Amino acid sequence: MKDIANSEILVTFDESRDNFKPYGLTCEKWALRPMRQFDRHNEIEMNFVPEGDLSYSFLDRRIVIPKGRLSIFWGLMPHRVDATGSASEYYVATIPFSTFLGWELPKCFVNDILNGGVLIEEDTGLSSLDMTYFKNWINDLSDIGASRIVMLEMKSRLLRFSGNYTKKEQQLCGAMTGKIEQMALFIAQSYALPLKVEDIGSIVGLNPDYAGNIFKKAFGHTIKEHIIMERITHAQRQLLVSSDPILQISYDCGFNSVSSFNIAFKRINGCTPREYRRLKSTK
Repeated sequence: MKDIANSEILVTFDESRDNFKPYGLTCEKWALRPMRQFDRHNEIEMNFVPEGDLSYSFLDRRIVIPKGRLSIFWGLMPHRVDATGSASEYYVATIPFSTFLGWELPKCFVNDILNGGVLIEEDTGLSSLDMTYFKNWINDLSDIGASRIVMLEMKSRLLRFSGNYTKKEQQLCGAMTGKIEQMALFIAQSYALPLKVEDIGSIVGLNPDYAGNIFKKAFGHTIKEHIIMERITHAQRQLLVSSDPILQISYDCGFNSVSSFNIAFKRINGCTPREYRRLKSTK
């Protein structure tokens, strides 16, 4: 039986956290504490505030998220919660970037997020449903086998959000994303292929050195490292939700040998794929 108390555990931001450290697929209830530093990560972030409002500072603006309204943005943008919001607690869910792109949500909706938009749903009629969703997701994610259910529910919720958003805002949507976002998008869609930096630079019309430099400045790591991180994120999901052999998973993710897969996986997770699967299955 799931421990319903999981949904009442409050977490706070770890000020020692490294920028770009992956969150993965998560859902947590946070206590409102002003963040002294900006956070950056490659997941898509959803917030829900049950009471009061939540104030986020970005590099170029401040955004207030009202009570009972689902919000979503790309965590790559430097962001931090400031002290001006009236909420005492709020919900945060993070979705791996490649998972989000794989849902094939309306292009207008996705592009506006990748262009740096903080999208806040207009409809407040779904607030009670959202409260139930977030509580369930917290509890479900304590059970490794339920992660697929969580992803399906998150996808369906964003389909509803994006459907309403598209109908209302599509005439205002931007048609293009920036070069850095285009590179990240291409990697997230193609990481299982034998990619080279030259391939990624050519997608956006940049020479490999310049593409690599601006990418590292934005993400804090190289294009090659980013490809490996996307592959390992895929592997983590497969280790949890499937019984596929590790050799098969390594090839499905884009590694050309199981030894290179094991080395990369252990460097990022501190354990081998086999140990990861065993440890997570016993929680």
